[in-house]
Amino acid sequence: QILTGEISLFCSVTASYSFLYELLSKFRQQHPGIELKLHTGDTATTLDRILAEQEDIGIAALPAKIPPSLCVQVLTSTPLVFIAPLSGSHSGEFSGSAEEILWRTVPMILSESGLAREQVDQWFKSKKIKPNIYAQVAGNEAIVSMVSLGFGLGVVPQLVVENSPLASKIKVLKIDHNLAPFAIGVCVLRRK
Repeated sequence: QILTGEISLFCSVTASYSFLYELLSKFRQQHPGIELKLHTGDTATTLDRILAEQEDIGIAALPAKIPPSLCVQVLTSTPLVFIAPLSGSHSGEFSGSAEEILWRTVPMILSESGLAREQVDQWFKSKKIKPNIYAQVAGNEAIVSMVSLGFGLGVVPQLVVENSPLASKIKVLKIDHNLAPFAIGVCVLRRK
């Protein structure tokens, strides 16, 4: 019997580059009658979209505590990295160790919400630093774009840097930090 119907999938643009080919190629062969609806956006909203039944499946950074109504399968883990523009008139301002960078003056481009933002906020708080936030954006890809233009420093998962078309325009800073790596996984409501 051939399955028919539709499945909606939500993930970031980076996740679509990184995981969809492997995840969906076999699925498409086994279930050609299923219509796939792919939505991309800020990974910080993935779990909420699944819990609200706006999406059937999502790929997201997983929090330490998974809601009991969700079932997850971990795909990989990726560290968080500080990034800076590779070149430009202000790129020298963004180099050095965590102690050498003048965090109160260097503009920061951060996520509006999500796990990375929570960790970065905690890191700054532990250092007793009030960062100079230039922009707050939805989506790690936008952070990479703004950093590549020389607007400031950013913090993103390394996986985002590796899959970015702008990777050659940014550099990963060697900053000693205690930001925990992200587990990335596929999420679905347990009852589905």
